[in-house]
Amino acid sequence: MKLLAEMSWEETKEYLAGEDRLILPLGATEQHGPHLGLGTDTFEADAIARAVGEKSGVVVAPTLCYGMSHHHLAFSGTISLKPATLIAVYEDIFRALYRHGFRRVLIVNGHGGNEASIVSALHQVAADLADLRAKLFQWWSDADAYRVVIEKLGKQEGSHASPGETSLMLAINPRAVKLERLKGRDSNVIPSRDILNMHLFPRKYPDGIMGLNPANASAQAGQALLDQSVEICVKELENF
Repeated sequence: MKLLAEMSWEETKEYLAGEDRLILPLGATEQHGPHLGLGTDTFEADAIARAVGEKSGVVVAPTLCYGMSHHHLAFSGTISLKPATLIAVYEDIFRALYRHGFRRVLIVNGHGGNEASIVSALHQVAADLADLRAKLFQWWSDADAYRVVIEKLGKQEGSHASPGETSLMLAINPRAVKLERLKGRDSNVIPSRDILNMHLFPRKYPDGIMGLNPANASAQAGQALLDQSVEICVKELENF
């Protein structure tokens, strides 16, 4: 596996002489209910990206562990960047990668709150970085990946600290899972046009979970989700 953080500048230059693809994992540091670690989104993005890098031979950039998590700020430990700050950070990353010769970037995003900033940053650099191409993978919004969750765990509701996400964490970092802290109840997701913010989110989901009780999560389901996600991403790199 090629990890950019472990490569010297000379090794990176040699890599770029024959390859312009890169895997960019993006995470967050935010609450994930009483039973999952604050680094859940970062762990997930990092695990998927590294497994994809292992299979594809494409270099993996260091995982960015901060994102736009303002709607979780009522919960202890959450660290969030303002959308404008995050857009600027992403822009700077894309510009630096492009300067060195990376042209095709597979973004593995672990946190839904990052998506708007990712897309905004890409639009803002498009005029200057004409040859930059980017693809975005998010396991919870990818129909082929999420189908595994439904097949293994049944019909789902919500995806934040839910059975699917808890299963993925059991497969990749079981130390950060504390199922004994669960209260044994569902946190029903009621359809609404409300935009969740730091005041509304804790009123709707006081324990931080959106969806069904994660007690039936399993490492087996998580491994299946990880494997499917990796397969999808490898194909996206091959078809770039």
